[in-house]
Amino acid sequence: MKNITSKLIALGLTGALAVGSFTACSKAKETTAGTTGDTAVETIKGDKKAGGWSISQDTKITDAKFKIFDKAIEGLTGVSYEPVAYLGSQVVAGTNHCFLCKSTVIYPGATNRYTLVYIYERFDGTEEILSFEDVTLPGTADAEGNPIAGGWSFAEDPAVDAKITEVVDKATEKLLGVKYEPVANIGSQVVAGTNHAVLCRITAVTPDAPSYYALVYICEDLEGNCEVTEITDIELSAG
Repeated sequence: MKNITSKLIALGLTGALAVGSFTACSKAKETTAGTTGDTAVETIKGDKKAGGWSISQDTKITDAKFKIFDKAIEGLTGVSYEPVAYLGSQVVAGTNHCFLCKSTVIYPGATNRYTLVYIYERFDGTEEILSFEDVTLPGTADAEGNPIAGGWSFAEDPAVDAKITEVVDKATEKLLGVKYEPVANIGSQVVAGTNHAVLCRITAVTPDAPSYYALVYICEDLEGNCEVTEITDIELSAG
């Protein structure tokens, strides 16, 4: 499996992907509509190209989408993949699909992680897996794969509940000009408060603005105050 290549969006935290950078809340730079808009435009250019990826406006796993996924992974062994969100599609000679999955290696005591699973659906209705890309969080494990004390932990339940929605809303309420919609709860880190990593669909508040996905890192202090500390965008690509 290869890791997602993430581009850091400038929110003023140099080296924030190191474990130590998330041990307490740090004040991020204020993000204006202009700053975020420039980033969104750069990411969205790919969506405008013929054959580019289309971001799904409804990430729910419908029966039809689950059927595509289930047929593609049939017979796959060693890792269990549970689709939790449908992220987008790409029209080629057929259709490419991207699913966010909760993935767990099948052995006693294994911890879960999150993976983007890319599936190719041919015109004849047959499917095949194109690639896997693990979603990574800073300091979730050491070189041998053992959990790091005080590091990030992947969420057991990726569902966006009222708590996660509140955290995202409070953290982004001053980030004007852009809408942040939580799609999945990816992980957390207990510090002087709690750090959260939430996959969000981000859209500039302008007519017909395309959307993109990003991991939004949020620090929630002991008083319940929340702020965005970093954003890493995720570009869909089955290559």
